[in-house]
Amino acid sequence: MFKPIISLLLALGLSAPALADTLALREDAPQRYVVKRGDTLWDISAKYLKTPWKWPLLWHMNQEEVRNPHLIFPGETLVLDTIDGQPVLRREGSRVVKLSPQVRAEQLDAAITTIPAKMIEPFLARPLLLDDPAEYAAAPRIVAGQDNRVILSGTDIAYAQGLDAGGTWQSYRLGRTLSDPDTKEVLGHELTYGGELNVKKLDTISTLVVTKVAEEVLVNDRLMKRSQVPVLQYAPHEAPASLQGRVISAYNGVNEIGQNYNVVINRGLRDGVEVGHVFGIFRAPRMIELAPKQMAPLPTEQVGQLIVYRVFNKAAYALVVAATQPVIVGDRIAKPE
Repeated sequence: MFKPIISLLLALGLSAPALADTLALREDAPQRYVVKRGDTLWDISAKYLKTPWKWPLLWHMNQEEVRNPHLIFPGETLVLDTIDGQPVLRREGSRVVKLSPQVRAEQLDAAITTIPAKMIEPFLARPLLLDDPAEYAAAPRIVAGQDNRVILSGTDIAYAQGLDAGGTWQSYRLGRTLSDPDTKEVLGHELTYGGELNVKKLDTISTLVVTKVAEEVLVNDRLMKRSQVPVLQYAPHEAPASLQGRVISAYNGVNEIGQNYNVVINRGLRDGVEVGHVFGIFRAPRMIELAPKQMAPLPTEQVGQLIVYRVFNKAAYALVVAATQPVIVGDRIAKPE
């Protein structure tokens, strides 16, 4: 069966930042804040810190707590406090400074997440990048549709060859080839997600019914077994200074990208990229003429930050979590300022 490059969802598998690090509070940091529906840990930390990716320090979390984050719920009041000279957030009425884990089974789905869950959830369970196109050719395939249809919609019957299990399958086809803009190395082949189909009868030629259409489900689409991937809490941590690269693509194909857009970077597992890595996004410096035939670059500007949430071998998917200017395909990524 076809297996795309394994996405490394090793969320929270990292060391917590040293509590000796210094946190820079914003001048307008509120003393009290009531958590609102739709807030994220990044949003709240950005109200207090000039470097919101250092929120584990703001919550005064140790390594175990970073791996198993506490749950914060809308309606709770957070109070800014200090411990050993460091700013810390705590729940109002709590005598302990640390925000200890709290589980409310009836409200689990209401707990706020690190970054907007709805922005990345579709990209966690879908096939996104393929290393070797030969694997595509070997994958199960939709061989026919009902009534000789080649474009299938919801509740249509499809027939497929090569299935080895029942359940839900995802349809996809080859999309763009992603290449490194500097080395020209092929980093992977994007997969266009079509939709989902449920198996009605498993056989040499299996019968399926279309249950979800994203773009189009087509005859000759390849199939991959759907996997359930939860939206995880991502503990952000700075990318090391030695790890640099570029934004090479936006998932929807646009060239100018704003906050909460999904992008692809040209660094992956083999380069040491981890889920949760935060990069600054930097615009190439503009050249100006100081004198006739004397050119000089203006200072490099940081125009945003992104956080990695899914890692493949040669590339990774990330969410732009802040942008002061439009992010442009080709912008450089490096340790955030």
